[in-house]
Amino acid sequence: MLRELKRVVEESGKDPQEFQQTANYLLANQFVSAFKHGQRRHFLLVEMYQQYFGNLFDALGMKLYVNENERLAGLLPVEREAFVRLKTDETLFLLVLRQIYEEKVENFEIDNGFVATNSVAILERYVQLVKREIPTETRFKDILTLFSKHGVIIRGKAYEEDAKNLMINITPVVRLIVTEAYLRQLESFNGADPEEDEVLDEQVEQNPEESQVTQ
Repeated sequence: MLRELKRVVEESGKDPQEFQQTANYLLANQFVSAFKHGQRRHFLLVEMYQQYFGNLFDALGMKLYVNENERLAGLLPVEREAFVRLKTDETLFLLVLRQIYEEKVENFEIDNGFVATNSVAILERYVQLVKREIPTETRFKDILTLFSKHGVIIRGKAYEEDAKNLMINITPVVRLIVTEAYLRQLESFNGADPEEDEVLDEQVEQNPEESQVTQ
């Protein structure tokens, strides 16, 4: 890989640290978007040198994903060990985000692959869909932080009239992480007793390849 890095550096005239920084950023954040602040340069480099980054991440057991129309690039795991073991409430919130995303797309409420919603709407849909009480404020913030890290959402500012209600954009990453098979599995959790979460966690872990979240 060092030989290939040397080749692309010579061809591009760029500093090798640019390639290293972009690779490290993808490993840490999984996805980059040309529309997200601070990520555009990483996306453009990946887009221009897809073969190099594809070979690099293939050697690490990951598949490079690039969608030039949605201006999105990221990593999808190909090995079972690469998957994060999500907790039940995290998987259920993924279901909520995917459903909100698809509804907005069907209604043409989409901008550059992103759909706008807010934290209150997400919590309301969670209660409606899975028939559970909302998590504590601290727990919900932790879940949003996890999804933000993996590029599923972009957290915005709070509304002036409600400081606890955050503007949130759901990104097209949600379609990659929540596959159709995974979506069907999550829907089977609808209305399940929270005391059975350990059982549900085991069911998710039996088929981790259906969720595309990397470590």
